[in-house]
Amino acid sequence: MIKKYIFVTVCILTAVFTGCKKNKEEIIEFDNSYPLALAPDVRWAVVTDPYASYKEACDWNSTTQGHCRKGDILQVVGNSKDSENETWYKFESGWLPATCLSVYSNRYKAKSVSDAIKDK
Repeated sequence: MIKKYIFVTVCILTAVFTGCKKNKEEIIEFDNSYPLALAPDVRWAVVTDPYASYKEACDWNSTTQGHCRKGDILQVVGNSKDSENETWYKFESGWLPATCLSVYSNRYKAKSVSDAIKDK
């Protein structure tokens, strides 16, 4: 009988001292630096080539308008196919071929991939 009381007492004391610890109040901050980061109709791309050239049109022979680097995250504005049925994506700075990109449904997925690429 005494063993039973000792067992119950030990269980209660264990529960009291190892139970829920009061955590400091956690504050969740909303990152609104990219308001379209989770928009369902907006796609995001990560540059996978070391360097890529923005083209004026979706054509390899088109004029170069600028450059981007591996790991850059870009908001997709549109897409098209060229005469050889190759997919190109339109960005604010110009067109890039799908062969140098990975496209994602939201910016947070793209950011994860970008961080992994840059860490290599």
